[in-house]
Amino acid sequence: MNLLNIIKNNLFIQNFVSTFVSFLPPYLEFTVSKYLAIKKAMYVTAHDETYGCYLEFGVFTGSSFNFAMKVNKKIEKIFGKSNCEFIGFDSFEGFGQIKKEDENPRFQDHIFSVDEKKVLKNIEKCAKGQKMRIVKGFYQDTLKDKTTLDLKIDKARVVMIDCDLKESARLALEFIKPSIQEGTIILFDDYVYFKGDKNKGESGAFNDFRNKYPEILFRRIFDYGYAGKAFIAYKIN
Repeated sequence: MNLLNIIKNNLFIQNFVSTFVSFLPPYLEFTVSKYLAIKKAMYVTAHDETYGCYLEFGVFTGSSFNFAMKVNKKIEKIFGKSNCEFIGFDSFEGFGQIKKEDENPRFQDHIFSVDEKKVLKNIEKCAKGQKMRIVKGFYQDTLKDKTTLDLKIDKARVVMIDCDLKESARLALEFIKPSIQEGTIILFDDYVYFKGDKNKGESGAFNDFRNKYPEILFRRIFDYGYAGKAFIAYKIN
């Protein structure tokens, strides 16, 4: 109550805090929250000994992919070696052809095209001996009609779906299906965009996936950032 009284009697404090928060770039806030979501997922899976790979669909600049490798090293100091392999999927050239249902003013090719050599060089630098590989190409070429078995991926520990569009997310989910185990955590980075339409974007892809494979039961475990949601596969019948 003393703190409340101080705030009530000194409005400049709330003015200062609100001004400071308003100046924080949304992308910075979102990036930090994304890091914390990955850290939480890696910790929970390590705690429950859910072993397997970290898969990321939508590597972009490599920021979250590199963070996952870094935080895993820290978590291994608590729970021991996990033998986790980090596998990223991206074209580094944007989305390619975008279906009409996936059209969005913020998801454009030129925005998500990056300097591939620079990104890959930085990822190699951050790996520091951890097992890592990048699968380059548009998902229509690298994921369609394939599964994790084709890439010799056994089980998924944490999956980051950061590919924005329904078609991309659909291909990613179909690809990982054989690797999902009880305890696999899937992070959807852009779950609530497309004005909350449950049939569009990553949300639409996940809804379709759950309807197609009702034997895999998921539970939402936390939200993060501006549009992210995390789900855990808690039972596979």
